Amino acid sequence: MLSPLSLYPEIECMRCASLFFFVISLPGQDLLTAGREALERGEYAEAERLFRQQVAKTPQSAEALSNLGAVLAREQKFDEAIEKYERALRADPKLTGVYFNLGVAYFKAGRYQAAAAPFETFLKSQPADPRARQLLAVSLVESAQYRRGIALLEQLAKEQPDDPSILFALASAHIRAGDEEQGKLLLQQLDTSKLPPAAVHLLQGMLYYRGQHYDDSEKELQEAARLDPQSAPALAALGRLRLRVNDDPAAIGYFERALAIQPQDAESNYQLGVLLGRNGAEERGRHYLIRAMEQRANYPDPMYFLAKMDLNDNHPAQAVKLLERAVQLAPNTESVRFLLARAYKQAGKDDLAKTQLAEFRRLQEERLQRDRKAMDPERPDPTQSMSTDKNP
Repeated sequence: MLSPLSLYPEIECMRCASLFFFVISLPGQDLLTAGREALERGEYAEAERLFRQQVAKTPQSAEALSNLGAVLAREQKFDEAIEKYERALRADPKLTGVYFNLGVAYFKAGRYQAAAAPFETFLKSQPADPRARQLLAVSLVESAQYRRGIALLEQLAKEQPDDPSILFALASAHIRAGDEEQGKLLLQQLDTSKLPPAAVHLLQGMLYYRGQHYDDSEKELQEAARLDPQSAPALAALGRLRLRVNDDPAAIGYFERALAIQPQDAESNYQLGVLLGRNGAEERGRHYLIRAMEQRANYPDPMYFLAKMDLNDNHPAQAVKLLERAVQLAPNTESVRFLLARAYKQAGKDDLAKTQLAEFRRLQEERLQRDRKAMDPERPDPTQSMSTDKNP
């Protein structure tokens, strides 16, 4: 599975060049006026100092809070900017521009799932805004909501057919959704001379990966990482290639480098957690698995591995809680059903354990039937009558 890690820093200069943070302005407030003037001059530290003074004087002022959030975002202090924007919106939910700012701050912090809601709120009042629409689309793709994200990107591509950043994002989304043929077709339409070379090698590496041409994929990804050593997507993809061949030390190194650059990638946190856990660093592994769950809601994979750790540590109640949620999210996954049966057994809930074990066996038998059909498609199914006669 390819990473939901952001593929887009390589073209950020094209896609986000027009992004700005809305600064709320009301007359007659000297500290705020001075702060905005400092912000316009690029004197961020001075603007922050002035805005903080105003917030200290008027802690419920939506204007003061939103302006402080804007300068904090410019200083790359996204977590604190998010907190200030949210306070501003609690004080005055009608500040439409602050929803856009909040979405951008979440996006830049790598918290893509959280970014979607404020962009959607902003678009209710500004439905044609191309920046918010594209950032919403990318946020949805990064949150593995591929169908919605692709639909938005396709509409944007129709409206702006000459924008390479949109076509690149759309090609990437199709590849990550498993449609490498459409991704390849879109890549062929791109004028790659308008894209950073690292981005082109990254996307080509993804296509080779999907096509199971792993050696070619690794060459392209290595070149992407050489051209852009800060390309977290390339480093994470290289980690997955090493993981595929059980080269755990190299895989761990790549994932650690990727997460040092982009710590909010849920899948890389999950995979690093699994690697560390199976290489004798269970506590560190647990930390990354928990981060993966925090970053992506409804993510059963880290729940499963955390539950395994809990069972090994003789904490069946914790394991049951995680696995019951995982079963809701992935009801047809044999391994989750089997581990839940084991957790129930360890917790002394024998009847529930038997139910889950029976469900595991049912899923296992269905899979074996599918495998047999795939191996010999002309072999009749013994559970189905070959007769068209409906009478017994």
